[in-house]
Amino acid sequence: MFSYYGGKGKLVKKYPKPIYDLIIEPFAGSARYSQLHSSTYSNNRVLLNDSYKVVADIWDYLINATREQIEALPEMNKGDKVSDLNISDVEKSLMGFWVNYGVATPANVYTTWAYQNNEIRRSKLIVIRKLNDIRHWKVSNKDYKELKNIEATWFIDPPYQKGGSHYVKSTIDYEELTEWCKSRKGQVIVCENADANWLPFKLLSKLSGQGRNKKSGRSTKSVEVVWKNKITNRRKWGL
Repeated sequence: MFSYYGGKGKLVKKYPKPIYDLIIEPFAGSARYSQLHSSTYSNNRVLLNDSYKVVADIWDYLINATREQIEALPEMNKGDKVSDLNISDVEKSLMGFWVNYGVATPANVYTTWAYQNNEIRRSKLIVIRKLNDIRHWKVSNKDYKELKNIEATWFIDPPYQKGGSHYVKSTIDYEELTEWCKSRKGQVIVCENADANWLPFKLLSKLSGQGRNKKSGRSTKSVEVVWKNKITNRRKWGL
């Protein structure tokens, strides 16, 4: 519904499916995992949390937005600035993620790439299509450690140990996060890249990155890894 730095759009189908009817994302970002499985399993409840208030506010807006509100968001031309639009602050934040791709904070200028791909119109149509899927979602703006330890599918995608400094909220004690992840009740899925060592991660996927090697000119590779706790692979509904 919006692009965000470190989003899992290319990877989300590779992660294990939820085995609980409650999904919790402590570092929500663009919440691609919950989006995928909330539409697949209509009974799934979702709790999103993000300590970055801008992201939490966007999700609160989307959960409560009407089709008419989304349709009314203005179209833009290449080079136009979001800051010039006569809309609310949260709508400006949302559109700030629409006008540029994969950024960690809302952008201001409608980039050439985004304009050529008609990103605003495309994003509006995606949101409108998914509004009914997210009506029952809940969102909070807390430090991850404040979340109650309840039985659920925990999809944990924190700022990465190496390369997470792009996020506004990026200061993480990884020893503390290790114990916190291990202590969660239910199914636990933790995302990272190959340089991380705070959990015994295993290979998930290798993807071409957006950057290029200076010597070879080839696209850089992003090696994504995952840690999963041990749990019976049985769907747990009606909790």
